Amino acid sequence: MKPVPPPDWAALYQKHRDPMYRVAATVLREVGLADQAEDVVQEAMVSLMASPPQDVQNWEAVMVSAAKRRALDRVRSAAVRHAGPGLGPDHDTDDGSDISQDVADAVDRQRLAARAWDNLALLDERHRKVAWDYIALGRPRAEIAAELDVSPARVSQMATRALEMLLDAMRQEEVK
Repeated sequence: MKPVPPPDWAALYQKHRDPMYRVAATVLREVGLADQAEDVVQEAMVSLMASPPQDVQNWEAVMVSAAKRRALDRVRSAAVRHAGPGLGPDHDTDDGSDISQDVADAVDRQRLAARAWDNLALLDERHRKVAWDYIALGRPRAEIAAELDVSPARVSQMATRALEMLLDAMRQEEVK
């Protein structure tokens, strides 16, 4: 049996590159990678040249199929799945907001919280528990009331008193 000569790859590429590119771009567009279609077509050509198929009846079908398989491989790759979809032009807009005030407010809240934390030591144990568990952690009044053996209404009163005492202590710090 006489060996089959290799096909003229340059001629086949010239003839079928456009359908290969369209198929690859269509598959890749779904995940925002249409710009990689040319690379996928090149990878498909390298793969075909490295291991040429035998007894081909329709080169266009073989080449388009190879490009589609390479594109699907790219879509299913771990790097693409973990990176997530690309950001489109609608994500790259400036809404005109100035976040500097938001940052300044957050810093002020953190400073206030640190001062309040430092002053928790001034409260007695029961008021400190109410301030921390009910106000800071947001636990239900009924749970705290059961732990302290008081009514839920009393927990609210203790929370109000704890806040008043913390604010008074913080105001006195400002005066000093």
